[in-house]
Amino acid sequence: MSMVPRPLVTLIAGTACAVALLNGCSSTTGDPVASPSAPTVSSTSPSASASATTAGSPSIPADAVIINITVADKQVSPNGEKINVTKGQTVVLNVTSDADDEIHAHNSGDGYELEVKAGEPTTGQFVAADTGSFEVESHHLEKVIAILVVR
Repeated sequence: MSMVPRPLVTLIAGTACAVALLNGCSSTTGDPVASPSAPTVSSTSPSASASATTAGSPSIPADAVIINITVADKQVSPNGEKINVTKGQTVVLNVTSDADDEIHAHNSGDGYELEVKAGEPTTGQFVAADTGSFEVESHHLEKVIAILVVR
């Protein structure tokens, strides 16, 4: 698979989940620690299903940050990882879940909500309009999926 040039997207694991849980369902600020690989975030994404769209298509910018989210057996993946995003960049959420859920991104204003039906891959997108750190979470499981660090 070839990579499309775009702003550097990195993510980290480790204490991010614990910090996010201590902060609850709110925005935070702080400097992320960079990691060289990003297995669940990409600038291009193979289609998880016929309904998933890849970066570079007319509706998704080529430099979009794509986060592939899996909810299975009451667990989420990714799980509390920090993901760097450039202000104004499109964030795409590709979600597959074994239970009905609501994925919520705390970005600007009221945030972004994506309804997910069990067994139906779902894709949604929003623009990272403000700088800071913002949680992406599963409301039904009350688990932090990722922390978007927008600069």
